[in-house]
Amino acid sequence: MDIGIIGAGMSTVGFITNLKGSHEITIFDKARSTGGRLTMHSREHEGNIIKFNLGAQYAKAHSLDFKRVLEAAGCKTLSGTILDNLNQTIIKSSDKFVHKDGLHSVVKYHLADKKIELERSVTNINLKESMLSFNGSPEKKFDLIISSIPLPQFNNIANINSTFNDDLYSKCLAVGVLLKNDMPFTHSCYKNISDKLSWASLSRSFCDESPISITMHFSQDFSNNSFDLENKDIASIAIDDIVKSLGIDKALFTDNIKVFKWRYALCKKNYTKEGYMKINDNVFAIGDWALGPRVESAYDSGKHLAQLISE
Repeated sequence: MDIGIIGAGMSTVGFITNLKGSHEITIFDKARSTGGRLTMHSREHEGNIIKFNLGAQYAKAHSLDFKRVLEAAGCKTLSGTILDNLNQTIIKSSDKFVHKDGLHSVVKYHLADKKIELERSVTNINLKESMLSFNGSPEKKFDLIISSIPLPQFNNIANINSTFNDDLYSKCLAVGVLLKNDMPFTHSCYKNISDKLSWASLSRSFCDESPISITMHFSQDFSNNSFDLENKDIASIAIDDIVKSLGIDKALFTDNIKVFKWRYALCKKNYTKEGYMKINDNVFAIGDWALGPRVESAYDSGKHLAQLISE
């Protein structure tokens, strides 16, 4: 079959690595690189590369299959300890897989030999004719079209009126900051820091090679309510809050900062029993929304559809 896939994320990895038979597959993604919401931002600083792990910080593997997927790409278990700041308890870290170059490296590894057209936006899906349209390019027909992008975006380009709207997702705000040193931090990661910050981690938790940085993720409520704030204000709130909550000297933070926003980040619950959505005989949708808000759920969604197609 000639298969067109929209989105180069973890659900696409689940589909492709479990699909049987010989197929012609083309993956389209509007971004400059693969990975979807598994984002890491890197920039040079005094001859070194700073790593801001702005996407999913880690992945758990509930199945041996997914564990093998992570380990094959070079993932290791999280280094150091995690403090639940609310309860002042240490959380298990040995079940959390990280990658020294960010979890998007898992997607990059497993799609390395696939045909991927990056910076290629799909502008319309003709459901009846199984055709994709692109900016400045003619339509292309496929035997099978698979969407792995957030459902509201899929609904928009497929012109579908669906109950699966923006309420399916919560927004997410993340801030990465270069630190002068990490001496005041007793732990590598912190959870439930405050009502604003849900998670923070030092770069040493996944990579010893990077200059020391910290990435802070805001809570769902704060992200939803503050999404449209200016980046400088978001960064200021994050730094002030962690300084207050953990008793860290504000002078430790530099002005080397990166803010990242996801409009469609964490899905709130699972919406299908099958792990995918059938639009018609030639068009399907996959993603973490189908099974739950976890990295492995995205993989499993693609896997379930691959098993159906391979029957």
